[in-house]
Amino acid sequence: MGPHRILFIRHAEKPCAASGSGVNADGCTDEASLAVRGWQRAGALIQIFSAREDEHEGLRPSTVYAAGAGMGNGSKRSMQTVAPLVAVLRARAQVRYETTYAKDDGAALMADVLMQTGVVLIAWEHKVLPSLVAHLPAAPSVPCAWPDDRFDVIWMLDRTACGWSFVQQPQLLLAGDSALTIV
Repeated sequence: MGPHRILFIRHAEKPCAASGSGVNADGCTDEASLAVRGWQRAGALIQIFSAREDEHEGLRPSTVYAAGAGMGNGSKRSMQTVAPLVAVLRARAQVRYETTYAKDDGAALMADVLMQTGVVLIAWEHKVLPSLVAHLPAAPSVPCAWPDDRFDVIWMLDRTACGWSFVQQPQLLLAGDSALTIV
């Protein structure tokens, strides 16, 4: 049957001039890791994705995917973005957490996603997100590019009788997050 909802988020803030150096979970400098603001977002995402169902209707995932670090891509940012959430979800219930797919394994990733049930959350690199949606049968139209400066949006796809519907939800978790959707 497949999932009834697929959620896409970009990994949280990465190192840059505005957000500073990357740091690993131990606080050591690591440019393949999130910036401090990214770690703040990773913690704040728990509020949205692990909340009681009446607070954030249908956003608690039963399966979470994050792009794995591997050959040609040492980034740990997607995994770090959802690691705090996965820890909280696993303390409350069983959740599948998958990091075996590389950022460019879109076809294999989405074939696996379509075999899941319930709500699926995918944390990935922003440049690849629109192409992941394109792997869905009867895929909806989504923005052709995810802006480099946006870390604060959720793409929500719901199964319909003839494919998928698409809406965007601003996260509004940290100061400076935008209420605007991606165009």
